[in-house]
Amino acid sequence: MNITHAMLPCLTIADKAFRLAPSESHAIIVRNLRALADRAEEGLQRLQALEDHRLRAAVAVCDAHRPGKLLELLALVQFAPVVSPRLIAQKLGVTLSGAGKLLMRAADLELLTEVSGRRAWRTYMAPDLAVSFGFVARPVGRPRSAARQLKDLEPALTAFDHEMAALDEVLVKLGVLKLADDAALSIDDQA
Repeated sequence: MNITHAMLPCLTIADKAFRLAPSESHAIIVRNLRALADRAEEGLQRLQALEDHRLRAAVAVCDAHRPGKLLELLALVQFAPVVSPRLIAQKLGVTLSGAGKLLMRAADLELLTEVSGRRAWRTYMAPDLAVSFGFVARPVGRPRSAARQLKDLEPALTAFDHEMAALDEVLVKLGVLKLADDAALSIDDQA
């Protein structure tokens, strides 16, 4: 295919059919490239599910009256999607009982799914992975709506812009910013 001058193991498609039917190599390559494209599409879907989970987690923590270690748990689940109370107790420095209650709370918020089916020694997993691996039936009906954006973000951004403008004024007085930045400041003030 003239991709490289030397054979690289990472670019070699491991298909026994190349040895058995070398005359049909074009069809074999097309089939393997389609499989590669399917795996890439699956990876994009997993990435989107990870992003949706992150947004749902942010909304749940924002809406929680007393989040406690929920934020740390959800951050850990982004990197370790299969967790147990023992792992959570070790990683977050809580008791085994507290870790179990924290995981049950995340499951009640539909951020995690219990996949072990036991009363003791439970195991929890991200919901999209639980469906992909067959631990939970695929939900029927209309797909879940996208996580809503965090409300009351506009006042915080406006306050941040005012603070940055005040900082820019101080930097101009100290001579750190140049005149070109002053022109940018006047454009920002008009907006």
